[in-house]
Amino acid sequence: MLARGAAAVLSLAVIAATGVAAATAFRARAGTSGAAPDTVESSAPAPTDTSDAADPTQPDPTATSAAPASGLPTPVVGATGSVAPIVPLGRTFLRDSMVADRAGDTVRVSFDLLLSRTRRPDKFEGIVRSTLPHVYGAVADSALRALPWGAVARAGDLVTTLPERGFHIPIAGGRTIAVWPETREGRDGPLVVAYRAVASR
Repeated sequence: MLARGAAAVLSLAVIAATGVAAATAFRARAGTSGAAPDTVESSAPAPTDTSDAADPTQPDPTATSAAPASGLPTPVVGATGSVAPIVPLGRTFLRDSMVADRAGDTVRVSFDLLLSRTRRPDKFEGIVRSTLPHVYGAVADSALRALPWGAVARAGDLVTTLPERGFHIPIAGGRTIAVWPETREGRDGPLVVAYRAVASR
């Protein structure tokens, strides 16, 4: 009886050991071939495709062109290359209560105001420089930046010569913007109270 009991215990021990070994082998195979995808793939980030990335040191070829440095609208250029005013037909109010009246290609800028009307060429030139870009846009702004100060005074007498002859401001393409001062009688003689401007075709 004792011998038979020992043999039964030994058989149970062998069966238990075999089962443990089989379970261990099964877990080892599952660990090598069935690892969870998130633990394997998350260990290293996916590579980023930089073939289409923009070089920050180079201009973006897909970007639209920026507005002129002056911040003024680009003038309307006709089929013949002429420059047209950017103010609409009729009346437009400008800075400091000045007014631009456009009829066709001619624009009249009026400044018959106590602090604006003048007989002084330098003051009139300052008014032209501050208002003409609002009439013709960036092309006038660029032309006036290139025009030396004092050009109006050198062009002729403000209240006698220039109202008849006008003066011409060169613009791109060999064209000009012609400006004629307009006067009215004041208490001490003629005063310049406006100017007319026309761009050559």
